[in-house]
Amino acid sequence: MLNRYDAATLRAMFAEAGTLALLERKGFDDLEVVIDCAGRALPHTLLLGRKHGVRHVLLDAILGEAVVGTEFFARRGCAIERPVELLVVYWLREEDPTATFAADRPALPLQHHPGLGVLRSAFRVAVQIASELGKDGVASCPKFFHDAVIFFRSRLFLFLDGEEQGRFEALHRDLRSLALGDASLAILTGCVRGTDGAVAQWTPSFLVCPLSPRLTDYLHAPGYADLVERSFMASHFTLDGDQWRDARKVAW
Repeated sequence: MLNRYDAATLRAMFAEAGTLALLERKGFDDLEVVIDCAGRALPHTLLLGRKHGVRHVLLDAILGEAVVGTEFFARRGCAIERPVELLVVYWLREEDPTATFAADRPALPLQHHPGLGVLRSAFRVAVQIASELGKDGVASCPKFFHDAVIFFRSRLFLFLDGEEQGRFEALHRDLRSLALGDASLAILTGCVRGTDGAVAQWTPSFLVCPLSPRLTDYLHAPGYADLVERSFMASHFTLDGDQWRDARKVAW
């Protein structure tokens, strides 16, 4: 993986981060890391475990690399001397195939099983990899609104684009009356409209956790904060109630 990390090395990193111990406490054993490259543009890193004699995929991740050019920052009033290099989590699924959803914690859209509660420890592995490779940060491409909210609630991640961060926070504000899964589903099914009446599209860019001083400084700069505030104040979203009722009938 990334031309540097083999399965044995990654398993040792998961062990050091405490991920394997957490899984063992949940009743899984024979824990193994597999790197699956067959027919894929980027390899999947799989963490497998056995429970009651059945082998399960517990974690499935795709990690890659990206470079953000200096012109991106220049357009936002920030002078950075060299491109920003990121470790990117393009895909991540962490779930317990042996568990069922509780009534007070229903499934999120496209979620088949409850989570395992090991994301924080697994994230330590991503941070370690990014640090060893000299990256400026760890980035995610949140495929759904609820993914972005979960990352944002960690207080570690912000969208690299301040305008996008402000729009996201406004979306979060205006859909706060909905449960997180419902808010994500409403966006996914075209039930949310912006100020101009157009359907709100979910087309996110990089959500980043900064590691280097220069990326940290950029995200804490007054210029970034101003972009967030202006976008937040200018963005307003409403739920199309009739369309939402129809969408729920189909979805559930």
